[in-house]
Amino acid sequence: MIYEIEQHFKEQYPREGCGVIAIVKGKKKWFPCTNIAKDDEDFIIDSQEYLKLKRTTDVIAIVHSHPDASSEASATDVKYCNAIGIPYHIYSYPEMDLNILDPVKSTIELYGREYEFGVRDCFEATRDYLASKNINIPTRDPFEDDWWERGIEYFTPEIIAEWHHVPVPMDTPQENDVLVFNVKAAVGNHCGVYVGNDCFYHHAITRLSCRESLYPLWYKYLTGVYRYDA
Repeated sequence: MIYEIEQHFKEQYPREGCGVIAIVKGKKKWFPCTNIAKDDEDFIIDSQEYLKLKRTTDVIAIVHSHPDASSEASATDVKYCNAIGIPYHIYSYPEMDLNILDPVKSTIELYGREYEFGVRDCFEATRDYLASKNINIPTRDPFEDDWWERGIEYFTPEIIAEWHHVPVPMDTPQENDVLVFNVKAAVGNHCGVYVGNDCFYHHAITRLSCRESLYPLWYKYLTGVYRYDA
């Protein structure tokens, strides 16, 4: 990815190069964007390109270059990073020294997580997403390794009832519904949250946490939909 970013900066020099890093199907991907700023020492991502990326991916970083200058964030960088709520990755060019500027309040900490069983996995992703919507579910005891291969169940209706969620028909999910999947297993071994527009948020093994289409791939594994009932 760094090579692709550097090549884009080289092509745009002496103007600032810009783009985004986004999560697509659990993988980080670089998307170069058009800089429509009139000043060579500034960048403005084309709004149509950015809106399309926001609709189809999970943007986790705004990237731009500082040609023949340091990677230190400008006052404008700080202002817009905080306004957008997404980290800025600022590179000096041609040195390619990276400075990551985090917003005061980040809106993307749910996306792009590295998977770690028992720490950052599907349950924790589901729990954290719901917490961001002011829906709190209990912490859990540690899951046993490979529980699904041994028929141990952690996502039964009885357990999910303790989260104050009740089962609802699977064909009409609503935003913030919990989804349970049997992925090539006899018991539920994956969960996520429906986020609308036929998409759900989840964190699969060996992948980064992301938003992904429920249909058709994941729907065939869906075994339960549960709705918050305070």
